[in-house]
Amino acid sequence: MDRQQLDERVRTLYAAFAAGDATAYRAAFAEDVVWHVPGDNPVSGAYRGAQAYFETMPARMSPLDDWTLTVTGVCSNQKDNAALVAFHLRGSRKGRSVDMDGYHMIRLNDDGKIVEGWGFTEDQDALDAFFAA
Repeated sequence: MDRQQLDERVRTLYAAFAAGDATAYRAAFAEDVVWHVPGDNPVSGAYRGAQAYFETMPARMSPLDDWTLTVTGVCSNQKDNAALVAFHLRGSRKGRSVDMDGYHMIRLNDDGKIVEGWGFTEDQDALDAFFAA
């Protein structure tokens, strides 16, 4: 896919998540996806496979009262089928809240499915405290 198609694919994926379309969102990930969560909290680590991404990681994040990612920009690399997704994050759980910018670096396979991703936020210490509560 060319750069414009890659940008559109990434925006469509994040729009599905924002709209709560679990079927479309899940279909955007390869079964062998690897997702890397930085930091030092109960959610940190590498999640290997769709089951780990869609079941284990959310279980470690819960309970979430709110978790909203709003895409603010996409910068893609056609050669590597990769994109840097800038977003604004708002979340609340157990009486704590986060409100910060962050990034996902994602790599897609030739079918346009995410095969690997890395998350970054502007304040990792605040996110660690949020998930440690």
